[in-house]
Amino acid sequence: MKQTKPVWTIPVYILTAWLLILPGCRESESREPAADSPDQQILKVKVAPVEIRDFEPMIQSTGSLRPHRHASLKALVGGEISQLPVDIGTSVFKGSLLFEIRPVDYQLALQQAEANLDQARVMLKDRERELRRMENLFAEGFATEQMRDQARTGTEQAEAAVKQARAARDTTRQMLADCRITAPYDGVITARFMELGEFVGVGDPVVEIMDLTVLNAEVEVPERYAGQILTGSTVRLNVNTYRDTYEGIVIAVNPKINPASRTFLVKVAVENTDLKLQAGLFCTLEFTLPVLHDQLAVPRAAVIRDEGRSIVWIIRDGKAHLTPVTEGAYLNGFVLVYNGLTESDVVVTDRFGGLQNGMDVIIENNDGTG
Repeated sequence: MKQTKPVWTIPVYILTAWLLILPGCRESESREPAADSPDQQILKVKVAPVEIRDFEPMIQSTGSLRPHRHASLKALVGGEISQLPVDIGTSVFKGSLLFEIRPVDYQLALQQAEANLDQARVMLKDRERELRRMENLFAEGFATEQMRDQARTGTEQAEAAVKQARAARDTTRQMLADCRITAPYDGVITARFMELGEFVGVGDPVVEIMDLTVLNAEVEVPERYAGQILTGSTVRLNVNTYRDTYEGIVIAVNPKINPASRTFLVKVAVENTDLKLQAGLFCTLEFTLPVLHDQLAVPRAAVIRDEGRSIVWIIRDGKAHLTPVTEGAYLNGFVLVYNGLTESDVVVTDRFGGLQNGMDVIIENNDGTG
C-alpha cells in the first residue's frame, strides 16, 4: 500500500522558502534610502548680497629706484691714464675732469698732421700756378691741350691731398681733445673701473656717473587698470629702508601691454635733491585712481582665485552655481566686480568645501540656523 505525505506538510515548505527570501528583500530595500533619509545632507553656506558701492581704487606696485640719468664713461682713445681725480662717492659738476689719457703722443701726432697739411697746401699753390701758366700758353698756342689737361689733373690731385691732410689733422685734433673726459652733467661717481697709471684701450669703461637728484621707479601694473593711470598724476611712494613717505609724479605710461605678464610699464619720478635716497632701493608705490560710482561689489572672502581665474559661488533657486568674474579694485574689504554678476545675486562667503555646481544648499542665518 502506497504511503502519501500529509497535506499539512506542503504549506510548511512554502513558509520555509518565504522566510529564506524575506531577509534578502529587506536588505535590498535598506540599500535604497528614502528621499528624506538623514544620510542625504544638504550643505549649509554663508552668503552675502551683491552690493552697489563707490570705489576710490588704489593700486599697490613694487619696484626699484633708478637714477634719472646715468652713464658709463669709456676711453675714447687708447693710452695711459695720467689723471684720475675722482673716486666712488665724489660729487662732480658738469664739465669737471673725470680722467685724462696721457696726451703727449697725440700732441706730437697733431703737430705732424699740421705739418703735412702745410706741405699739401704749398704743393697745391705750385699746381695752381702751373695750371695758370699752361692755360695762358694754350691760349697763345704755345702749349698743347694735353699739357693743359695734365696741369689740371695735377691741381686736382693737390686739392685732394689738401683735403686728406686736413681730415687727418682734424681727426688727430679730436683724438687729442678726447684724451680729457669731463662730466656730462652734475652727478655723483658711483663706480671706478681703472686706476691711475693703467693703460686702457678704446671703449674700456673707466668711471660711472649718476644724476641722483631725480630717481625713477619703474613698476608693472595689471592691464585691467589700463587707461586709468595718467601722465602727471601724483603717486605715494614708500621706501622700505626709511619711514618717510615721498611723493612721485607719473612721467611715462607704456601704451603697450606685455602679452606674457598682462601688465604695462609705468615710470614715476621722485625728487631727491638732498640725495637721501639711493639708487637701487626697493619701494612700494600707491596709485590713487579716479572715483568709480555705483559699482557692483562683493566681500573679498567671496572671491576664489584658481589658476589665474577669479570665481565666486552664487546661489539661485536654492542651488549653488560656480561663476567666473573679473575683479577690479579693493576697498574696505570689498572687491569691485566688472562682470559675471547682477545686482540681485547673492554670493557664498564661507563654507565652500564640498560645493558642486548645481548642488542644493541651505543658506545659514547669522545666528547659525538654516
